[in-house]
Amino acid sequence: MSIKLMEITPQYRSFVDDQVLTSGQLNEFIEYFEDQDRLTRVCLVGVGVACGFKVSVNNQNSLITITQGCGVTTDGDLLKLQKSIKDSSDTSIVLESIKYSHFRDFEDDKAKYKHFKNGNVTINLWELIPQEKVDLEAGHLPINSQLLNEKVIVLYLECFPKEADICTTTNCDNQGQPNVQNLRVLLIDKEDVENVINSKDGIFTKHNVYEAFTNLPQTAVPKVILNGNNTSSYAKLSASYKSAITSSKNNLHSAFTELFQGFSEILGILDGTSNTMLNQITNLDDFNTNEKVQYRYDLVKDLSDTYNELADILLKLKTECCPNIEAFPKHLLLGAISSEEIFPELRHDFYHSPTNNEYAKYLKMAKSLVQRLVLVLDNFILSDERQIAITPSKACGKLGEKAIPVYYEVDNEILTAWDFNKTENYKQRFNVSFHKENLAPNSWVQNPLNFELDCNDFYRIEGHFGHPAQDSRNAINGLKNDHALDFDCLLFDLQKDPQAFTTFLKENPSISHKGGVQKGGTFILVSERENVVADFCILNKINASSEGCCSLMECTYPWISSLKYMNNLSRSLKGTQSRRSPMPKNYILQIIEYRINGEPLINTTTTITIPLEQIFLRRIHAVTEALNKKFDKGVVFDFNESQKRLVITRAKEDTFTIRMREISQANNNAIYTYSNSGMFRNNKIFRPDAMRCRDLKSYREAFYQKLHAQIAPVNKDDDYGTFDEKWAKWSRLTERLVRNSDIIEAGLTRMITSSAQLPQEIRSLIAIIKRDFQAAGTGVNLQFRLDGDWVNGTWVNKFMLDHHRANKKNTHDDIVLFVNLRKFLHNETGVTKLSIYIPNFDYSQVLDAAIAKHKTVADFYFGAAPTGENFITI
Repeated sequence: MSIKLMEITPQYRSFVDDQVLTSGQLNEFIEYFEDQDRLTRVCLVGVGVACGFKVSVNNQNSLITITQGCGVTTDGDLLKLQKSIKDSSDTSIVLESIKYSHFRDFEDDKAKYKHFKNGNVTINLWELIPQEKVDLEAGHLPINSQLLNEKVIVLYLECFPKEADICTTTNCDNQGQPNVQNLRVLLIDKEDVENVINSKDGIFTKHNVYEAFTNLPQTAVPKVILNGNNTSSYAKLSASYKSAITSSKNNLHSAFTELFQGFSEILGILDGTSNTMLNQITNLDDFNTNEKVQYRYDLVKDLSDTYNELADILLKLKTECCPNIEAFPKHLLLGAISSEEIFPELRHDFYHSPTNNEYAKYLKMAKSLVQRLVLVLDNFILSDERQIAITPSKACGKLGEKAIPVYYEVDNEILTAWDFNKTENYKQRFNVSFHKENLAPNSWVQNPLNFELDCNDFYRIEGHFGHPAQDSRNAINGLKNDHALDFDCLLFDLQKDPQAFTTFLKENPSISHKGGVQKGGTFILVSERENVVADFCILNKINASSEGCCSLMECTYPWISSLKYMNNLSRSLKGTQSRRSPMPKNYILQIIEYRINGEPLINTTTTITIPLEQIFLRRIHAVTEALNKKFDKGVVFDFNESQKRLVITRAKEDTFTIRMREISQANNNAIYTYSNSGMFRNNKIFRPDAMRCRDLKSYREAFYQKLHAQIAPVNKDDDYGTFDEKWAKWSRLTERLVRNSDIIEAGLTRMITSSAQLPQEIRSLIAIIKRDFQAAGTGVNLQFRLDGDWVNGTWVNKFMLDHHRANKKNTHDDIVLFVNLRKFLHNETGVTKLSIYIPNFDYSQVLDAAIAKHKTVADFYFGAAPTGENFITI
């Protein structure tokens, strides 16, 4: 038997008119195109059993059924079952199956197929006979159990040239020599198939990995379950992780050994590479320092995940480029009869050409995963990072779809091997990672948190190990707030308060280390000796209402800077700047110490800078909002406009200490202390306070975060309402009215510094009020002071109201705009009431008549001097 593709016809002749054709020329023409057809099947489609050819045996082992199918030999023969057509030499392939009930011995003495030769001897062969062709006289015997024992069914294309008959009167040149093609179904001993036939079939041997695949273990890394015993110190915590690494190492070593033994040829893994990897796996738990042990644990998980991802596609790697023509040139294995294996035994698969993109892609993917395994072991590094970063990633899915962790050196090789799909599209530099030096310069790759990445449901948080715990938490919260990320961050110290962490573990048993936190979860930093040593996460946020705090304490204090000083400082921006000593542009606070229940919220002096423009518009509310924004897990700051006092709200049972000073113009100003026991100036009592507190509970960060969310003022300006652009417009209109031509033409002065500058009708009204109060019989020469809107430039008199009525449709008139805005912001519509202070006389009933007479035009204050800096004597 000759194999057609062992020698192919490389060319053919073109014929011309009246040419006498020889047999060689005609055969050359046919053979050229037949060779091309065969090569197309073998090299561009594939070889093996494409479909069908399913074998079944009845219960009595007396009838074998084979379904119609399709297959291609390595010599390019297209095989299908055939049945005879009555009175014709042709055959039909239109059938569902063929049933075989008998057999006969088969010698293969004509084709002499070398795959059936064991040395010079032909192995035992039995041909199955279809029911309709049984001829008992020809020696056909019924199929039985003994025959089928340990047998394999083989589809065999018997090919040989038929010997020519003796020529008679007919010219032999007109006949030609027949080439016989008989498709036979044979039974062959399993032992002969394994030892004789398959010894010549490198394709089947290479891809017969079912047994090796079923022997491959699935790997998983033990979870480190936290409890009070293994979290009392970092040494015990790291010991738990090292134990998990050791346990995983042994399983991984066994799994990779099986992988290399069964699949090194397909995957192209050299012996040197496999030996190096096995040695590296053996040494996974060989480390002397416990520093960043969680990252070593993560490396083991990455190895396990990549191994499992590789194992899942191993059975899809059946692809052959230029199959060996001599592998199975004239036969197909259809499988062992009565196999006890769960996988097909001794049956050819279909070995696709690389032109089948799907199967070629699987092979490339598998080799890429092998390269990733090599590189994660080679590129693992525990470097000290100088900054904390948050990188969007994914909680579940394949490792390559996630961000590249901080503990790998990110070079071009690992970028290429990390995500197969990105590399296939030449986008390997579009991976995201803590290390950005070799990533694409595109802004969304370098700064992914600035963009909407809806499919990323996990945040890798890295760079904090070994850093000061409080600074790390502040940095993480800063990144979270700056980029509007959905997670919380807690901090526990194993040395200061181990019981707090133990309690947290009992309440949240699902806590685990993932190198970050899922969206909507809580990231937990664990420190020892004030440096971060571990991190964990839970899937949910901690409900502050469950923290057990139900009573609040609100305390008021004087602010460390007088209102007069702050007003003058902010208004200095509007005046002429001194050449000798330039005025500051910011109001600056130094927070020197901040503790709640003895726990520090800062480790070093913190500076808060507030632009004087904000102070000018919003006064101390700008300061309290800046404090709340900076310390969003501490006490809540506010300012009471009517009392002109700072307000601090806290848990009733908690203690706090806040030391600060103002350094806008000088760095040596006094240091003020706010605490639950009073206010101090340079550590001396500033003003006695009657408040008393007891220290019953430790600081509860989650509670204070919830407290801020519930009651911290946002954009507050004063007691009239929320600050927005209308208040800025109010300030601008107040300034513009000073220079308003209509007001100047009416002889009015907006910024009043003496009673003589008051409008005439107001001076007359004040004269009547003074007369009535002096005549009330107090026996004292009463003193009168004027404060409030009339001396702050925000007053409205009858002239302005008349002007408003006459021009109310003019939306560009400043007086109209001012009167309208005054109604919106202050709910005032008439002439501005007077704020009259009588500092040298306390209230007495003798004044009731005078008060009742003038209460609609003036408010009266007794026994106290005005607090405003612009008050005048009247």
